[in-house]
Amino acid sequence: MTTAVGSKYELFEKIHRRWLKWTTPILGTIPAKGYWASSWEYYQNYCGQLPGLEYHVCYPGYEVTYRLPHTIHTDIHPCFSQRAHRQIPETYWLTVPEGTILRAYRSMGSVVAHDGRVIHDSSRQCGLPVAENEALHLKFPTTRAVDHTIAVMTDGGGGINYWHWLFDILPKFYLMQKEAIWPKIDYFLVDKPLPQLQITLDILGISKEQIMYTKFSHSLKCPLVVLPNYIREKPRWILDFLRSSFLPRQNLDVSSNKKIYISRRKAKRRKIANEDQVLDYLTRRGYTAYCLEDLSFSEQISLFRNAKYVIGLHGAGLTNIAWCEPGGRVLEIFPDVPRRDCYWILANQVGLDYYYWYPTSQNGSYDADIWIDTRAFAQVVDHFES
Repeated sequence: MTTAVGSKYELFEKIHRRWLKWTTPILGTIPAKGYWASSWEYYQNYCGQLPGLEYHVCYPGYEVTYRLPHTIHTDIHPCFSQRAHRQIPETYWLTVPEGTILRAYRSMGSVVAHDGRVIHDSSRQCGLPVAENEALHLKFPTTRAVDHTIAVMTDGGGGINYWHWLFDILPKFYLMQKEAIWPKIDYFLVDKPLPQLQITLDILGISKEQIMYTKFSHSLKCPLVVLPNYIREKPRWILDFLRSSFLPRQNLDVSSNKKIYISRRKAKRRKIANEDQVLDYLTRRGYTAYCLEDLSFSEQISLFRNAKYVIGLHGAGLTNIAWCEPGGRVLEIFPDVPRRDCYWILANQVGLDYYYWYPTSQNGSYDADIWIDTRAFAQVVDHFES
């Protein structure tokens, strides 16, 4: 019976989302008539004038220099060399009286202030030029007023996988739990995680009754919106929070393997087309392959806690190097030239030696399957383990 009810609900959700896709451009409205470039700019403008407005700094900003990666390529790619030294902004949360939480597109969780201006850095939209913010140009579903204080914990439409859940979503709960604002929050607006990650909310003591998932039909106008900042540059405190919260939950029954290969065999995209050949070589080098979809959250923690060498194609599975002990090594294989540096940064924070490699004769698509020359790959692994 439960399965039948669940299937009917999922079917309704699918039909409803399709209905919104077709009707919103006709019946919806453009929600913002201007913008605030930043939360701080909005706060500064109304500070002392708007009851309920608050801007609270949780962690100050700082400068950091990351160790450059190792590679067999002649030069370090600019994705790393030009970003080794950077400024980590302060971490804060903001309260927005009479704010509207948007629902649609990549703006999921973006907030429009009481004055009709979207707060540009409130979600993943901050990666766009401010004048291109979707709230200024696209029609959104109609707005519904609710009498709740809602904390926006979403990822801003980026899609929730293992990486985004651990490094974008859960840190916001940690920030809120540390602050006096916590008891005032009625609901937490959250992107629904993978089933095996639901346990993380239980571990953090988050009540299921307070969770509101982002599959709602309207934009929501609230008497008070609590808005933790969208953390683009990942500060060190996130790793410390994750390790202190979840390392004690490792599954001690998981076998100890020092050499791990992360397989994307079950992924929908970005796979190694000749993985059998690659695995044949790696098995002879002492590596064990894992499809991490088959492991629970605690099993993944325990597996990587014991690993010394980790090899994987770019993907969310590499998030698990967060559980490794300092002194290990990780080799990230890119399907094309490197474009994302998140696991290089994470390796630096954990204390791992980071290596990268990308095959030179690919089709240029970042999410396409790739073919690996095993002779070239053998040279890469030799360099990785030397």
